[in-house]
Amino acid sequence: STKIDHKDNMMTMRFFIAIATLLVVASADNANWCGATPHNYSGTNCPTETSTCCQYPWSPNGWGCCPIANAICCPGSYTCCPQGTTCQNSGSSWQVVTECIPNDSLPQTPVQAPAATVNGTQICKIGVSRPFDTTRRTVMVLGDSVSIGYTPYIASILERDYDVQHTPNSGDGGSCETAYGLKCLDFFLSSSSGEPQHPDLIMFNFGLHNLLPNGSHTIPGQSDLASNYIGPLTNITRRLKQLNGTKLLFAITSAYLCSVETDDIVLSLNEQARNLMAAEGIPTVDLHAAIINKCGPVPNKDCFGAANCWCPHCPTGYEWLANSTIVPAIEKQFV
Repeated sequence: STKIDHKDNMMTMRFFIAIATLLVVASADNANWCGATPHNYSGTNCPTETSTCCQYPWSPNGWGCCPIANAICCPGSYTCCPQGTTCQNSGSSWQVVTECIPNDSLPQTPVQAPAATVNGTQICKIGVSRPFDTTRRTVMVLGDSVSIGYTPYIASILERDYDVQHTPNSGDGGSCETAYGLKCLDFFLSSSSGEPQHPDLIMFNFGLHNLLPNGSHTIPGQSDLASNYIGPLTNITRRLKQLNGTKLLFAITSAYLCSVETDDIVLSLNEQARNLMAAEGIPTVDLHAAIINKCGPVPNKDCFGAANCWCPHCPTGYEWLANSTIVPAIEKQFV
């Protein structure tokens, strides 16, 4: 395809953003905007039929969506419960686990309360907070906190011809474990304002939040058992395959250099993911192999001149990983 002059490209992008913002504002009368967030792509809109606005500390605008209609937002702003229940938290901050206790004293509500105690639900993080510039190829990176680290380098390297954004648009663990990713996938694939996104390519990854052995204490929306990895990932993959016109690329999970035991779990999950992607006809890029080839075998607590690099994060190595491994794999999908 013909490359577009960089300055003209930027001007076109600003024009496109302005038009997209006007379109979102025009539909604001039918929207469920959260709090005082702007009625545009940087605001949060949760569909009332399927979700509820809840404050969320890792969202850029302070709001996320509980994937339950008419829900109760729990103290601490990480979890939510069905209407007709009371939140009972244990732990705090991102480590909170919530039980939803039925409140028999409440009058009958439009949403039937559960008859017994159920687990609380993690609030879903928001998707991208600006429209894609469709004068360039568009790439969505869907993944965990390691992918949050390397995405800005991908975007910078490919800036001339590609518009790259990360989803969810948040800090913390990004898309976290596969069960959370599946539950929140619709939000991740939309803008924070609820506009469905149709990127040319989605590079997705899950793995680092499914490293717990059986019998371990799990934290929904943060960490889950390795045995719970492949089921939700299979459903995520098949949902993504239904997106017409969107190419898919799976990133094999990066190495965990500090621990042989933990990296062995990563390798097991990677083999499951590799087999799934082969069966579904989806190409992969192997981040684990790239890191081992660069840094040496596990255990290795000193790579790129930084202690505990790739355990699992490595800020000094993100640019290298983007430039050497990820960018070539993305460009290959458009050859």
